[in-house]
Amino acid sequence: MEKIKLTYKSYGITVYHKEGDTSEKIVFVHGGALDNAMMSWKEVIELMGNKYDIYAVDMLGFGESDKPDIQYSIPMYVEFLYDVLRQLNIEKTNLVGLSMGGGISIAFSLKYPELVDKLTIIGSLGLYSRMPFHRFNRWFVNSRFNAKSYEWIGKSRALVKWTINSSLFGDKNKISDKLVDDLYKLVHEPNCNKAWESFQCYELGKEGMTTDLAAHLSDLAMPVLIVNGEKDSGVPVKYAIAASKVIKNSRLHVMKGCKHWSQKERPEEFVQALKDFLR
Repeated sequence: MEKIKLTYKSYGITVYHKEGDTSEKIVFVHGGALDNAMMSWKEVIELMGNKYDIYAVDMLGFGESDKPDIQYSIPMYVEFLYDVLRQLNIEKTNLVGLSMGGGISIAFSLKYPELVDKLTIIGSLGLYSRMPFHRFNRWFVNSRFNAKSYEWIGKSRALVKWTINSSLFGDKNKISDKLVDDLYKLVHEPNCNKAWESFQCYELGKEGMTTDLAAHLSDLAMPVLIVNGEKDSGVPVKYAIAASKVIKNSRLHVMKGCKHWSQKERPEEFVQALKDFLR
């Protein structure tokens, strides 16, 4: 897979590219916390075949992109993504976003609908105006325990595996040693949580989400595929079901038994749902 190096406001950005047999494009946007383009999308991209011209972006603050000391937020990332697409000469694309990336993709599609052919969101931020247990989560992300939690997870591979099992994968037998090793290395990288911590502190407002996308879901005009893990505690499936009733041209795919990383836990099922939707 080709690595493309770009610059955004003097910051270095890495984009992964897999050339397709057609000019039809897909741009993948990863989630927050311990994530990056290849963590979220490597298996998916490998299974997509050669039809689509595929891009996966290491968002600013993640992966091999720079991690500046700035305020991270949905509005910032929308303009970041717009600039990245402009530099890649992408005039229209299918946009696929996971979790934080789902929220960014919704906001991008609302602001720049002319650039988005079809939208796919997985375990997406933006389906609720208040996060589940909003006040507790707001307190936690603004406390010293937020950063300390990464130190705690990084104490052993066993704790990394426990974290994956508790919130990311529904089937513990799907948790490979390689995945545990990859996350263990990631949690020990300098500033591994800086962008996500900043993003959370901004977006979890006192009374609700600072960037309230849920109130505007009915404005999405393009076809939308909503994917959610049946057992996702971060984005309970009830929010995905409610969104599918509000978004006029939408399709809902619930991945039975899966938690937050449904596309990584069962990539074959996710890819089949995505291909069916794009066709």
